[in-house]
Order: sequence, then C-alpha cells, then structure tokens
Amino acid sequence: MQLQPGPAVASAVAAFAVSAAAAWYLSRALPRIGRTVPDVMKGNRPVAHPGGPAIMAGLAAGLAALWASTGDPRVPALLAAASVAFAVGIVDDLVILPGPAKVAGTVAAALPILLMGAYQPTLSLPFVYLGRLTIIYPILVLAGVPVAANALNMVDVVNGVVSAAAAMIGAGVAAFEAMEGNWAGAGVAAVIAAAALGFWLLHRYPSRILPGDSGSLLLGTAIAALAISYKAEMVATVAMLPEALNGFFILSTVRSLAEHRKMRARPTVIVGDSMVASDDPRAPVTLARLLASRGPLSERDVGRGILALQAFSCALAILTGLLILLG
Repeated sequence: MQLQPGPAVASAVAAFAVSAAAAWYLSRALPRIGRTVPDVMKGNRPVAHPGGPAIMAGLAAGLAALWASTGDPRVPALLAAASVAFAVGIVDDLVILPGPAKVAGTVAAALPILLMGAYQPTLSLPFVYLGRLTIIYPILVLAGVPVAANALNMVDVVNGVVSAAAAMIGAGVAAFEAMEGNWAGAGVAAVIAAAALGFWLLHRYPSRILPGDSGSLLLGTAIAALAISYKAEMVATVAMLPEALNGFFILSTVRSLAEHRKMRARPTVIVGDSMVASDDPRAPVTLARLLASRGPLSERDVGRGILALQAFSCALAILTGLLILLG
C-alpha cells in the first residue's frame, strides 16, 4: 500500500508531539534522580541527561503510525536498527564504552537492515548507473551505518546542534523523496526530522536536556537506515558533509577511536563565556575549533556556524536529488 501525504504528515506530527512531551518530562524527572551532566559553557550548570529516550519514543510512535498505514516491512527494519543504536548509546551514557566497542555496537545496528532485507543492492547516482552491487552493497551497509551514527555523534558539541542538524538532514531527504513521489520514504524521513525537532525545543540554547550518545547514535543510525532503505544514499551523504568532515578531521588528527571524553586535549577552551581554539598540538581539529579560530565566539555563535554549514549542505543535497531525478 503506497502511503499518501496525509498519513505521512500525521505520523510526523505524532513523532514531534511524543518527542517534545517526553523531553519535557525527562528534563524534570532526570535531575530528581541525579541524572545530570555539567554544562561547562555555563559555569558547570547541571543539565538533564540522557535525553535519548525521548527521541526514541517519538521515533517509535511515528514509525508505528507509518507501519499501520502501509505495512511497509522497511519501517520495522529501520526501527530495529535505531533501537540497537539506542541501546548501545544508553549503555555508553551510563557506563562509558570504549570507542571501538561503540563502533562495534553501531555496526551491529546495521544487521536488521540486512537480515530483514530492507535494501536493494543498487546506488542512486546522478547520470550514472552502476548496476546491481550484490556483494559490495551489504559491505557498504555495514560500513555506512556506523560511519553515519558516529559522525553525527561527534558533532554534538554545543547546545542544540545535533538535534537541529538531524532535523535538517531528515527534512532534506524528505524533500527528495517527495519530489520522487515516494511518500513512504518521505513519511519516514519526516518522522525522523519531527522526532529530532520535538527534542530540539528543549535542547536548543540554553539546553534544558542533552541527548547523550543514546540520542545522537540513534538519529545517525535512523538517517543511514532511511538512506539505504529508501534509495537516498547520495542525497543523505551530501547532506551529512559537515558531520563527515568533522569526523575526518578528528580521526586524521587523533589517529584512533578513543572515546571523546578521554582525549588528551580539548579542541576548544572556555574563556569567560566564550569558546577559543586550543593551541595545544595534541588537540583534535574539529568544526568547532575551526570556527573558534577566528577569535573568541559564544557557544550560540559556534552552533549557528555549524548549522549554517548544515543548511548549505542540505541545499546541495536537494540539488543532488534533482540531478538524480533528471538523470
């Protein structure tokens, strides 16, 4: 059954409402049980953490509504992949996993897509047809999911960025799927964007709740699963260029999968209420560090800089989608 625009919109509204309500509840409940982390940009003010369960609740509600409308088997596969990533993230939020263990967990998150057959072994590229990649494509799935999940996780550095970035990427993919007339794919993308946006209401500057790895890993995994299952690989890849570049900069300078909390030097330092690029040669290169290298910047300005790059990449992604459709 092909989904129509109405049910897709209704599912996105459900995802937004549940995510926002759950984030509001957790922002009050978590501090009462001691689940907070210090916000170093605001004098170590305690902030509720982790908020990933709110995003997971919104995503599950929206995807359940979509599945009820279509019976599309790709929907439960995507939800299963996101659930595995969420489980890995929540364990990391509570006990701190080593970097390699976190990567291995996100590789496992790719397995539901393969085991449930929620993919086609082809790539959608502008003006190019590569044929069926029967052997190579499953390998790309096993690599692509952890890359996307951990890349989005690495950009979670200032208030509001990771949830806003995920919402923008989801909206960009939704626009491509809608232009293609694939309302099932557009509905899934809209649900991901809406779940991220509902959480952003309390995650935006100044944050009242932080997503934790449980939130960022599940959003990255959901975006990767969306791209794979609904043939938007190139569009999603272009939309995630800021995250990809940030991850590449970090890995090329740190040269390991060390957990970011255990890095020997921070990429930025706090001076008053501003961020300044670190001059420590051991500090990794990141988008935040590059932006702060122009001089002291407020946390809000660093976030705006990252999201401006995100908006530009999403515009390029939509243009890429148009080229794919024309080809």
